[in-house]
Amino acid sequence: MTYQCTKKLTAELKVILSDKQKIVSEPIYRWHAHMFVFNRRKCVLLMNNVTRYNFIIYGLKKADFNRFDQLVKEKIAENLIAEGISQTLVEKYLQNVGEATYTETSDRSIIGQMNEMIWIAMDVMDQNVRETDDLGIDGVNRFLNDFIMSKLPQLFPRVAMIEALENV
Repeated sequence: MTYQCTKKLTAELKVILSDKQKIVSEPIYRWHAHMFVFNRRKCVLLMNNVTRYNFIIYGLKKADFNRFDQLVKEKIAENLIAEGISQTLVEKYLQNVGEATYTETSDRSIIGQMNEMIWIAMDVMDQNVRETDDLGIDGVNRFLNDFIMSKLPQLFPRVAMIEALENV
């Protein structure tokens, strides 16, 4: 698994970045990650490089950043199962993950899409808090994957991720 981190997240993780030319993981195991703050809580948005499937981890603390790799794997499984993807496909994906590698970001279009998803998510979370006093982060994560990504042949990140998992 390769995490391509923004400078902000790299500073928080306190990791040494590998040379991005030496990335050996298959593209489906590469994720861009960016940290942002919402309601004075640290959040990370992760976006898969191939499928643009994305989700937010909300309310991270120092201990969470110390076990970032394990936390991300848990959240990937949690989100994929919430999407209705079978447990066996999720387990098959996670079995092939391998060791975590941290590199700098490499694709400006992914960064742009991540920033757009963060903007949308913050707006939806703000509206949820005003209306129900609850973030509704699970609903937000489902909502984010219903946005059309014109770079994908399948258009929707959820559909692209399901197809990719079936071919792993």
